[in-house]
Amino acid sequence: MISRLICAAAATAGFVAITTAAPPAAAQDTSGTPYNGWYVGGNIGGAWGDNDLRLTASQPTTPVVAPPIVIPPADVALINAGSNNSNKTGFTGGIEGGYNWLAGNWLFGLETEFVALDVNEGQSNSFQSTTLTVNPLVAGSAPVTYTANQRAKTNWMWTLRPRIGYVSGPWLFFASAGLAIADIKVSLDFSDNRTPPDTIRNDSSSTKTGWAGGLGAAYAMGPDWSVKGEWLYADFGSISTSATTSSGFATLTSEGKVRTNIFRFGVDYHF
Repeated sequence: MISRLICAAAATAGFVAITTAAPPAAAQDTSGTPYNGWYVGGNIGGAWGDNDLRLTASQPTTPVVAPPIVIPPADVALINAGSNNSNKTGFTGGIEGGYNWLAGNWLFGLETEFVALDVNEGQSNSFQSTTLTVNPLVAGSAPVTYTANQRAKTNWMWTLRPRIGYVSGPWLFFASAGLAIADIKVSLDFSDNRTPPDTIRNDSSSTKTGWAGGLGAAYAMGPDWSVKGEWLYADFGSISTSATTSSGFATLTSEGKVRTNIFRFGVDYHF
């Protein structure tokens, strides 16, 4: 997490260094900047998840066969101890708009946006039973192997964020934090090599409410246009899905703590 924040800060510094080659405006004069009033624009960039996916197993409370054949406690502990998150980078892009009010060099505003998010993170684990074999009636039979695949996917995000900034000539340095809502799906795929196999395929979708906040810098290209670089962090809490195998052998729950980092560039028109 810390290394990613350092990378985002370095990228913002690079954006500032590149745009300083543009012609400067008056050092502290905000009258010629576009940052006072309404604006609309678009943004594009990259997003990476910082999710924690956790798989837990348990014995069903109501077995569906008699006599019940359920997952042994030792295998429950084995599955519950496993973890192997895979966080991938995806695309983000969307539209934004808001209103700014200048008080001297200080800016106070409110921004809203709707963006697409391609954040798709998975976890795959295989576990070998220490107590069960595929055919307990055959000596030397192979141990039971459990395979579990989990995935958390975010498709879109909407935010409403108050922001505060400082204007110096054509430059605006700002911070924001506020409400965030996203569409999130978590899925679980579980199977073993018993005969017949125990399987689970289940997913859960939810519109989750959380928060988002970040830092950025903008540069005025004239009285109507500005460009910006921004890092944004969003946290949507937890989402889970749970199911029991058709034979009643085991109950599995997949839970994801969904967090997203975004680094993007944007262009705004001010009017």
